Amino acid sequence: MKDGKFVYVGDEAGLADFEGEVTNLGGKFIMPGIIDSHLHITSGVAFEYAQMGSVIECDGKQNILDYIAAYIKDNPGLDRYRFRLQRNRLLGEELVKEDLDAICPDGEIQILEGENHSTWVNSKILEKHGITDESPDPVPTLSYYVRKDGHVTGNLMEITAQVPILFDNAMDLSDEQIDAAIQRWIDFSISHGVSGCFDAGNPAIHDFEERVYDRLRALDEQGKLPIHVEGCYVVAAKWC
Repeated sequence: MKDGKFVYVGDEAGLADFEGEVTNLGGKFIMPGIIDSHLHITSGVAFEYAQMGSVIECDGKQNILDYIAAYIKDNPGLDRYRFRLQRNRLLGEELVKEDLDAICPDGEIQILEGENHSTWVNSKILEKHGITDESPDPVPTLSYYVRKDGHVTGNLMEITAQVPILFDNAMDLSDEQIDAAIQRWIDFSISHGVSGCFDAGNPAIHDFEERVYDRLRALDEQGKLPIHVEGCYVVAAKWC
């Protein structure tokens, strides 16, 4: 290729007239940069500064509730009690907000499922975010508030339902904190050969995503964004 155009297509024998400088790599392997075809830059930044809490490693619903109660007793006065729990540890039972309300009626409880696809919360958090029995599901059948007999249970399923709660303090982050998290992502990606990516967006935290994209755009304008970023959501369209 020359000046962006193909100047020769054919076998190796005919290539000699078009060859420029040849570098012997000594048997090393060379390939185009890796394209990361699906990631969430905004979520990665937010997760870096979010407190996910204590990991619950006991089995059975009652044992899990006892663990949470003991933790709250040993750590009184926190604004929000955060935990992580693999769903299979419930042994087929289900947590509902009433279970958590009984343990902590005056505080907030948040339990992130181990695979990050759902979250359990108590009534205090539902009230804080205005989630009621009448609240429409963010994305019906895909991202929704689990209900029983028409009432929300406190289980929030998938990104658009749970992310506004997991990252409800994200807007408090400074530009410097956002830049530092982005730089760590850039350094990690470059070290593994990633040269481009498709950012799948996170509309559930629209305002924070705007801030992250603003910081990415600033890095790009300064020539400090070595990874090509393509975005899919409306907030990405203005710069990608």
